Amino acid sequence: MEQLQAVVENRTGFCLDPRTKLLLMAVVATAEFLYSHTAFMIAVAMIPFVLLLTNRQYKTATVFFCLFAAGLFVQAIQNSVQFPMIVNMLVVLLVGLVLRLFPAFVMGAYIIKSTTASECITALGRMHIGRQITIPLSVLFRFIPTMQEESAAIKDAMRMREVQFGTKKFWQNPAALIEYRFIPLMISVVKIGDDLSAAALTRGLDTPVRRTNITKVGFTGWDLLAVLIAGTALLSTYFFSPW
Repeated sequence: MEQLQAVVENRTGFCLDPRTKLLLMAVVATAEFLYSHTAFMIAVAMIPFVLLLTNRQYKTATVFFCLFAAGLFVQAIQNSVQFPMIVNMLVVLLVGLVLRLFPAFVMGAYIIKSTTASECITALGRMHIGRQITIPLSVLFRFIPTMQEESAAIKDAMRMREVQFGTKKFWQNPAALIEYRFIPLMISVVKIGDDLSAAALTRGLDTPVRRTNITKVGFTGWDLLAVLIAGTALLSTYFFSPW
């Protein structure tokens, strides 16, 4: 009889513990709301930007860099350029959204992309987090990648039928873009959520006994280095920058 052996995946290179990622996200989300100094906001925004580059999320990092730089530029010229009242309200809202909230959103995108569901469950279990939070998060970590794959498949199907922005069929019936894109996506989202919830319960996430996991989760030198660099950058910017 063959003996079944569990294969543990050993991740090499730069890899942070999920608890370190959550700590960095809390720091980014809190720091952006506490202080509005330009140098301090740049230092905070560099944390998710560098992490995106280490995880090879170059497209997300490029979009984040361009939007954040545009937000800083508009904020710098806002007092010298007179906008109409409605335009000024929209500019203030968009700049605040990009500079204050977008770094936390990008940090969340990094966490979801770089963390597996097993690592998330194991880390939360060691933090003694209840199942009321563990089960929804485990479903979330599987839901978002699955939804992205489903959205890409729907987009490919629309491209084959030439139902996309700029084509002849689009100009003949612009509402077809919404009908053929969003309605199948909404149906798929509901189905995916039900399937993943059933899969989570099948895996025994709601059992009262303590679960075991073969995933290796633990703090390494990379976690200490990331926390020290982030803390040093924030503290140095806070104490040595002119306010």
